[in-house]
Amino acid sequence: MAAQGASSSSFSGSFTNCYDVFLNFRGEDTRNNFTGFLHRALKREGINVFIDDDELCSGEEIRSALLEAIRGSRISIPVFSKGYADSKWCLLELTEIVRCHRSNCGQIILPIFLDDIEPTDVRHQTGSFEGSFQKHEEKFGVQTIQSWKEALNLVGGIKGYHLKQVNWNQSKLIDLVVDRVLSESSSNRMGDVKNPIGLDSRVKYLLSMVNVGSSEIQFVGICGIGGIGKTTIAKSLYNRILNSFHSCCFLANIKEEASGPNGLVSLQEQLICNVSKRRVDRKIWNVDGGKELIKQNLQGENVLLILDDVDDRSQLEAFAIEFNWFGSGSRIIITSRDEHILNVAKVDRGNIYWPEELNDEQSLQLFSLHAFSRDQPPEDYKQLSKDVLHLAGRLPLTLEVLGSAFCDIREKEEWKSKLEDLKRIPHEEILQKLKISYDILKDNEKSIFLDAACFFVGWRKETVISVWDACGFNPVSAIKKLTQRSLIKFTNAGFYINNRSYSYEVLRMHDQIQAMGRGIVFEESPSEPSKRSRLWYSDEILAVLEEQKVKLFP
Repeated sequence: MAAQGASSSSFSGSFTNCYDVFLNFRGEDTRNNFTGFLHRALKREGINVFIDDDELCSGEEIRSALLEAIRGSRISIPVFSKGYADSKWCLLELTEIVRCHRSNCGQIILPIFLDDIEPTDVRHQTGSFEGSFQKHEEKFGVQTIQSWKEALNLVGGIKGYHLKQVNWNQSKLIDLVVDRVLSESSSNRMGDVKNPIGLDSRVKYLLSMVNVGSSEIQFVGICGIGGIGKTTIAKSLYNRILNSFHSCCFLANIKEEASGPNGLVSLQEQLICNVSKRRVDRKIWNVDGGKELIKQNLQGENVLLILDDVDDRSQLEAFAIEFNWFGSGSRIIITSRDEHILNVAKVDRGNIYWPEELNDEQSLQLFSLHAFSRDQPPEDYKQLSKDVLHLAGRLPLTLEVLGSAFCDIREKEEWKSKLEDLKRIPHEEILQKLKISYDILKDNEKSIFLDAACFFVGWRKETVISVWDACGFNPVSAIKKLTQRSLIKFTNAGFYINNRSYSYEVLRMHDQIQAMGRGIVFEESPSEPSKRSRLWYSDEILAVLEEQKVKLFP
């Protein structure tokens, strides 16, 4: 801490964050060696560490902000060195650590014994600790130092890590400590992303939007089509920032979970358990009762809450999405395919993140990892891989699924045959994943979507609206819904005549979404095109017309 002191990055302002680890050590002994190395190793693993670089003047009381940092940490690591007991500040910090350990928050203590320090020296203040305590007794009196002795007695009895037991190998000892910290702090973590291609830049952008550390309560949305990576981005962000909040919860697959028996009630119980760190004592009989219990548990809490794959207003209401139910600095992040859901949650448009597709290089890399288990395809398969990407678009979902579909194919002719099949029929697994967005549409919205997929990509907005209006489809509201669900979009286009520009909007659709729509129509009658509701391939159209001609004029 100080020239004589303990520990731990400089800290200022009110304490709102929860740390994973608090480092308690004598700076003069270990700041520039063992503790410094341990700090860097923990940070590399994404562990949120508090390490104080400020020096305290002699006689200064321990800062309230430092006490709050100790109280807000899940794990404390005292590093016992030869000069540790010389520092009043180390001992004051340790006393507070023990108070937290004994309290209901149950803080974990992982002691480390350096040099020739033995646990018994710490417990009974012998060895190098004995002389230090004689000086403290003369300066502060027996009563003052009694609490320090009690703290040392308790911590010295906790099974820790001794440098001597790893043959004085600091690197090995640091690895053991980091592994233990990771295991202790992993209970709330989501599974890591296996192939995080292009993920880092997207999470960094979202981090700037989330602005962890500010005291405002913030609702953030991640919106886009199925397969764009919304959940993956949310998981990565959650793992990166969860230790900055007192409580955290990731409610995954809400749409799917809510459809099961008592689905919303089960999700409510999960949220309460995560926030309160205990089982739900009261039985939740219905959603309204769960909302009341959530309100009681969330009130004033500094919370990170992820609501993943929300597609209905009732799901939002089940978790009592009201700003005044959360404590200062809380972040509520909602992923959805439907922008309307985010509007219902009162997410400011500036707080909605629309993930972009991967670029060509990232797409090829992700596909190759799944198809060849390497980040680039073999040279003689490079062009074939690019041909697959042309069909897949640049959605992470389609790249992963198609890469897996091609992973066992090693004959070029078989690749080419598979490619020809994909040009006509989307891969079954992709179709089922993307079809979720279609299934929940109303009948007229489905009709407009299928028309768009089969015929109208690239057409002017006013033209397609007039066609659908003539069919009695109420296109304005349907188009709004399809746009909100990221199934279609309109982009600006234009032309120049006589040095004047003319602009208009044209209908656009992701290649894979279009393929999904056409696949739905194809499945109406795979072997008989005449029985399908829509035809767009010229060969099939001519064949059906010839068939009808024969029937009409035998």
